[in-house]
Amino acid sequence: MARRNSPVPDWIPADLPAAPGVYRFLDPADTPIYIGKSVDLRRRVRGYFYGGGPGDDRKREMLRLARGLTFRRCGSDLEALLEEADGIGRLRPAFNRVHKNRSRGWYIEADWSRPFPRLRVVREPRRARAEYVGPYRGRRIPEEAVALVEKIYRLRTCSGAIRPDPDGSPCLQHGIDQCTAPCVGLVDVDTYRAQMRHALAALIDDATARRHERSVRQRLKALEARDKGPASHAIALGLGRRLRWFEELESYRPALRRLPVDRSRLIVLPGAEPATRVLVPIARGRVLPRVDIRTDDDAWPAHVDDVCYRIRVAELRAEAAFPVEALTLTLIVGRWLREREPESPGQVFELENLGPSAVIDRLRRHDAVAAAL
Repeated sequence: MARRNSPVPDWIPADLPAAPGVYRFLDPADTPIYIGKSVDLRRRVRGYFYGGGPGDDRKREMLRLARGLTFRRCGSDLEALLEEADGIGRLRPAFNRVHKNRSRGWYIEADWSRPFPRLRVVREPRRARAEYVGPYRGRRIPEEAVALVEKIYRLRTCSGAIRPDPDGSPCLQHGIDQCTAPCVGLVDVDTYRAQMRHALAALIDDATARRHERSVRQRLKALEARDKGPASHAIALGLGRRLRWFEELESYRPALRRLPVDRSRLIVLPGAEPATRVLVPIARGRVLPRVDIRTDDDAWPAHVDDVCYRIRVAELRAEAAFPVEALTLTLIVGRWLREREPESPGQVFELENLGPSAVIDRLRRHDAVAAAL
């Protein structure tokens, strides 16, 4: 019987492993045109050429131009994810879309240098005395969430500096109970800034928002039980609107949840080869360059100590506003931490109260237990 021809071209390496890793399709000039990752390199790469090829035109065009492939085996899916994101961000392959816009982001700004600050959505941190929350991938969600808390906490939405004029007239926003009118002195600086702090806290912390919502609900119940007059009815309508806005704010919560930028960790992953480990250092949410070590080398504790020291230095140098260029890797690690199973490979060391010697001791005990099994 004649041997059936394989659709896989000759330039695909024959030694692709059935293991996690990252692959790069190259053009005739050896320039990466597409970078991908898989938990099974062999199945994923060869799968491009079976079943009539990829289903979308972009990948079909990529395969038409490709004339080479390189790969790097990884010891875990997390290492492969980080390696893929690094490569796409650094090399900008023509046929990759994911991660390409990681340099774009939006921040919520509270400029505390002004007596009566506003909440604004901006492209980048720009004021030394301002507080920034983010970055966020798009502009729409933070802008809509800011509009909600402005109404809930009755913040001003007018532009420009405010010089309170007691003889002036407040605008329509005050008339519909959506602004406390600092422009005419109906609220002082300290009270207004407290409104801002509450609004900002509600944006980034669902527990704070729920506590404020319960307070509004209790006020509404007390008012309904005490008084049924026209004035009380108008106040009750306003409180009811605020409760609905709180409910709407919760729909934005998954996208608004603050990054764990105050956390520093060391993640230790299995390497691709026996007796190897991959150190993933994280300083206040920023993922630092990975380090490979060999546990059969007597110098490995010194490498761990050095990585922990670099994390501490990076903590001290970290900017107050989280840099948008660091967002992709942080989101990858955050998702891995949330979704990993207890038996998943890898160890996570929280470094707030854990020094290098404790990390090294725990790694030694872990390896001793693994060797005994």
